[in-house]
Amino acid sequence: MTLAEYLDKFLWSQAELSRQANVSIHCIRRALAGDKITRRNAEKIVGALDRKFQAQGAKGHIVMGSIKGLQIAELHRKKPAPKAISEATEPL
Repeated sequence: MTLAEYLDKFLWSQAELSRQANVSIHCIRRALAGDKITRRNAEKIVGALDRKFQAQGAKGHIVMGSIKGLQIAELHRKKPAPKAISEATEPL
């Protein structure tokens, strides 16, 4: 199911999912549009959906791969800045 289908299934608005997942409404809108979101925010969204699913008496779980089209941004680590050459090490 897509994220929009889960919202319909649980009768949740975007704002309600935002509150339940403790993420911004902007993040929810990006996820619904198919834009990339951070893994941390995706995990929060999945967690909120799964809690609702379990509260309805479900025997299974909603996991990250259960949501079609959920795009997760790759983690890009910053490269260390090159070390500055000090004047003391330059030849005279």
